[in-house]
Amino acid sequence: MLRSRLVHSVGAVAVLVAGWFVFGDRVLAMQDSEDKVWFGPVGVGAGQAARINVYGLGTPITGGIAVPVVPWTFTVRIFDRRGILVQEREFQVAPGVIASFEINVGNPNDFPVDRLGRRTLRAEVVGFNPQPDPPGRYAATLEVYSQLTGHTSVFIGNPNEQPPSGP
Repeated sequence: MLRSRLVHSVGAVAVLVAGWFVFGDRVLAMQDSEDKVWFGPVGVGAGQAARINVYGLGTPITGGIAVPVVPWTFTVRIFDRRGILVQEREFQVAPGVIASFEINVGNPNDFPVDRLGRRTLRAEVVGFNPQPDPPGRYAATLEVYSQLTGHTSVFIGNPNEQPPSGP
């Protein structure tokens, strides 16, 4: 009977530890020191679309004094499953503003369909903050959504790049 309890206890602990590893902190997007964020690979099915959203953290008002708004410069690159660059766009976003980049997944030459009707891609976002002080950060997300309903089915973001909490 003691042996049975020991086996059950070890089994319960193993299940809890396994759950902790599965549902613990996960990196959903990676960012390196050069202000790059990598997404993917991600599959987009029939009737779905994908978009990249970027947000330059901050506000143009610092300490009650209005300062000139210096926009971030972003470059978004989309790669197919073979690692070939198929789309690239550069745009500017002021601090506190959100910009989106729609990924054209419908072109079969750029994104060939696999046997299940899915198109696989990966994305890279590079941000450049032209003002050295204050050092800026940005948040970037990738979402896959239904073209019929607009409902987002996949949302990938980096939780470490969210705005700091507080006043």
